[in-house]
This record gives sequence, structure tokens and C-alpha cells, in this order.
Amino acid sequence: MQSSLSWIEWLDRLDRVLSDAREDVRALARISSPNAVAAVERCKRQLSALINDLRLLDRSVLSPQPGIGHSERADNLQKALDATVFHLATVANTPTSSSVVRERLLVAIDCALRDSCYEAARLLGPRQRRA
Repeated sequence: MQSSLSWIEWLDRLDRVLSDAREDVRALARISSPNAVAAVERCKRQLSALINDLRLLDRSVLSPQPGIGHSERADNLQKALDATVFHLATVANTPTSSSVVRERLLVAIDCALRDSCYEAARLLGPRQRRA
């Protein structure tokens, strides 16, 4: 099991990866190039690694919130991250021939990234978010 310090380090990594992923998705929306696809693949790999690490973290060190258990908040974050990875894989494996399809995929990725950010903020609890 991991300590609360591990959670802090993990959440810091998550924040950086999510921020970078949103930047990469914005860049992908503007241009279509092998570099953009490589950036999406990199984001997918980084998020997958974070999901694997999330499974190993000790959820009992999370601050309690009324009506929401530690594990439920972490599970919600994991589901949001899984959805993000799924959408990133979809856009990486989809030919860019149709701009409408590509645009819809990018919107889905952006929504999944926002959901992941929201769930990460919920995981922290109200006291840590104000800090």
C-alpha cells in the first residue's frame, strides 16, 4: 500500500498529464500530422500508466467526504480516465479522411479530459481544492 505522499505525487503527475493532453488535443484540432498522432499516443500511454498506478494506491488515506466513500471517488476517477484512454485510442486509430468524424472524436476526448479533471478535483476534497 502507498502513503498519502504517494497520492500527492500521483495527483501532481495526473494534473501535468491531463494539462498536456488538453494542449495536445487543441493542437490536434488545428492540424493533422504524424506528430499530432504521436502526441495522442503519448498521452494514451501516460494515462494508462497513471491508471495502473491508481490501482496500487492506498485509498484509505483519502480524506472522508459525507456520502461518498474513498473507493467510490477513486473508482469514478478511474472510470473517467479509462474513458479518456478509450477516446484517445479511437482517434489514433481512425483515418483522418473525414473532418466531421475527427471533430466529433476530438470533442469526445476533450469532454473525457474535463470529466477526468472534475473527478480528480472531487477526489481531493474541498479543503485541498481551495489550497
